[in-house]
Amino acid sequence: MQHLFWLVEDKIAGRSGPDKDPWDPVALKAAGIGAVLSVNAGTGCDAAALAAAGLRYACTPLTDNIPPQQGDLALCVAQLPKALAFIRQCEADALPLLIHCRSGKDRTGVVMAYYLMSNGAAPLHAVSQVRSIRDIAFSAEGWDQFVFDLLYALQEAAN
Repeated sequence: MQHLFWLVEDKIAGRSGPDKDPWDPVALKAAGIGAVLSVNAGTGCDAAALAAAGLRYACTPLTDNIPPQQGDLALCVAQLPKALAFIRQCEADALPLLIHCRSGKDRTGVVMAYYLMSNGAAPLHAVSQVRSIRDIAFSAEGWDQFVFDLLYALQEAAN
């Protein structure tokens, strides 16, 4: 499927959102996706159409500020555990998950890096692994540092 990239083959994918690259929920389902997590405001997502296609849906918005602004770190530290809980539920229910924001690079990458960190990866390794599958990840101004600030804050909050 066009625009799709896999963090964990057949389990966790990323993609640009329908507000940038339109999608067909039925085609997502046919491609093996079982759930969609919006980490923008869900712009362009039709929850009813996703449900009609048999896709589980959640929206956990993260900041879209470029560069990140004061307060963005606290917002994301509060929101990311909610996104991770949805990912864990999809894993438990064996639903392959698509994570997206507008461009599928910064906010999507942050969620993917946090997922990897929650599974034991060090922040540097988590970011490197995301960049290995999505080379434009964290390329918006300020996001190359923000992702590390965020992952270290989440790591500290967990201890």
